[in-house]
Amino acid sequence: MKAVTAMDRDPATTRTDSGALTVARYVGGLALIATGAVHLQQYYAVYFRVVPTIGPLFLVNFLVGVGLGLVLLAPLDHRAPELHRLAAIGGIVFAAATLIGLAMSENGTVFGFHEHGYRTAIVLSIAFEAAAIVSLAAYLMTSRPVRTHASVASVS
Repeated sequence: MKAVTAMDRDPATTRTDSGALTVARYVGGLALIATGAVHLQQYYAVYFRVVPTIGPLFLVNFLVGVGLGLVLLAPLDHRAPELHRLAAIGGIVFAAATLIGLAMSENGTVFGFHEHGYRTAIVLSIAFEAAAIVSLAAYLMTSRPVRTHASVASVS
């Protein structure tokens, strides 16, 4: 029997995340969870829960941030490897939309709500969202999509 070496493997059908890719994915996941945590804290401690429409959006922000973050932290490399890429794309869109929503509420009103000033929670949220965007973009740009033997065979 011939031993399989790294050179014998088809790179189009094999995926192994390098340590840097894993770190980028973990940083992105943790940043999304932190963003969600900031919004949950603001929902309860600053009483955003009583602000119509904005309050429920803060709660949704928490749920989406934590959900996407947990998917990115989950060990899915062998079970559902493309789920990490989809969660990374979703995380970038989510973080960017959160930043855009903040910018809109700073410069005008969103659902009748106007934000003013940069208290600690806002600065933290901006930092976590920026970290999520940068790290998840790095993850997506340096990782490659997984193609299975079945998808390679169907192309042939």
